[in-house]
Amino acid sequence: MSSAYGDPYDVIPVVEAEESARIAYMRQLGIYTFGSLVITGIAAVLMMGALDSIPALRGRIPSLVIMLGGIYGAQFVGNSLTLSPNAGTRWMGYLVAPALAGAALSYLLYIAVAVGAQSGNPLEIIGQAGALTGLTVFGMVAYLLSGPRQLNFLAAGLSMLFLPMLGLMALTVVFPVGGVFGMIISAVFVVVSAAGLLYTLNQVLHEYSTDMVLPGATRVAIGIVVVFWNILSLILSSRD
Repeated sequence: MSSAYGDPYDVIPVVEAEESARIAYMRQLGIYTFGSLVITGIAAVLMMGALDSIPALRGRIPSLVIMLGGIYGAQFVGNSLTLSPNAGTRWMGYLVAPALAGAALSYLLYIAVAVGAQSGNPLEIIGQAGALTGLTVFGMVAYLLSGPRQLNFLAAGLSMLFLPMLGLMALTVVFPVGGVFGMIISAVFVVVSAAGLLYTLNQVLHEYSTDMVLPGATRVAIGIVVVFWNILSLILSSRD
C-alpha cells in the first residue's frame, strides 16, 4: 500500500526508516492504537447501556443490523477515510471507525457480562479474553520486529475470508451455535482473525511510511477488536 500523504513512488517503509523515526512511529502507533481501543470501549459501554434500557434493540433484526453495520462500517471507514489526503477526514475516520466497532461489539459484551454474573464476576470472561488478546498481540509484534517477514501468502486467503467472516461473526451472536460445533467455528474464527491481524501488523511495519500513524493505528485497533471478539466467542462457547 502506498502512502496517502506523498508520492507513492517515494515511500520509505517504517522498517527501513532511520532508527529515531522508526522508534517515534512505533511509540505514536502504540499511543493512537490504545486511544482507538479506548474509543471502542466507551462506545461499547454506551451501547450496552442502551441495550439494557431499550429492550427492542435486543431483538434479532435490530441487533443484526447494528452489528453488521458497525463491523462493516468500521472496516470501510478504517480503510478509506483514514487514508484521505485531508487531515480532517483522517481524524474523522480515526474517531468514527472504533466507535462503530464498539457498537457492534457491545452485543457480545452484553452476553459475556450476563454469563459472567452467573458465577459472581460479570467481568471475568471479558478479562480472560482481554488478557489472551493482549498476549497474542505482544507475540505478533515481537515476531515481526525480530526480522523481515514475507506474509504475502496470507493475502489471497484473507481477502476471500475476512469480510464474509465479519458477517458470520455477527450471525453467530444472533443465532448462537452451541456444543462442540460452536467451539470449532469459534476456534476457526480466532485463527483467521489472528492471521488477519498478523498480516495487518506486517503491512503497517513494512509498507506504511512513518507519517501514516492514523491509518496504521486504526487498522491495527480494528484487527485487535476482531481478535478479541472471536476469543471472547470461543470462551463463551466453552461455557455452554
